[in-house]
Amino acid sequence: MTIHIPTSLKEISLRQFVEFESSDKTNQDIVSILCDIESVSLLQLKDFQDITELCIDVLNSTPEFHRRFNYKGIDYGFIPKLDNLSTAEFIDLEMYMAKPETFHKAMSILYRPVSKYKRNWFKKEQPFYDIANYSGATDIFIDAPCEYYLGACVFFFDLMSDLEKYMTDYSTRILMKHKVAKADLMPNGDGMLASEH
Repeated sequence: MTIHIPTSLKEISLRQFVEFESSDKTNQDIVSILCDIESVSLLQLKDFQDITELCIDVLNSTPEFHRRFNYKGIDYGFIPKLDNLSTAEFIDLEMYMAKPETFHKAMSILYRPVSKYKRNWFKKEQPFYDIANYSGATDIFIDAPCEYYLGACVFFFDLMSDLEKYMTDYSTRILMKHKVAKADLMPNGDGMLASEH
């Protein structure tokens, strides 16, 4: 029996990842789904344990964010400017990212065919690009490597963490300025109620 054991998230399809996420996530599910083996009971116990450990290591690895990639002969690019997302794109993205069975549709919103490359004078190996206009989510990425989708999720998580940190730092600075201004007013008597005596 020939067994393909994934060595990276690029070797696990989004379909397999979603199937695993929807399973009971047992060791049998890991090996059966990720190695595409119908009957894991045919494996020797030692082989089964080794394969399980290798698959768990891959699942626990940190996915890499890919700004661009080639899939089925087409160059796809991540949305170049997230602040240019339309309301329809945002609503669909939020809806499709909420359920594992529609992750591939969310990915088709985040990554679209590159329509034009532009020169990047600062980093020639990373050209700027435009992507195709949004015309609705598709099923094109259902068998794409799950790393592309997971990497985009990590990118969003990191972006949200950075924004949260920035907002916390900004709020702290504003609060400190407010406290300093209030402290300056108190000795001068500004902001205090006049005494009736």
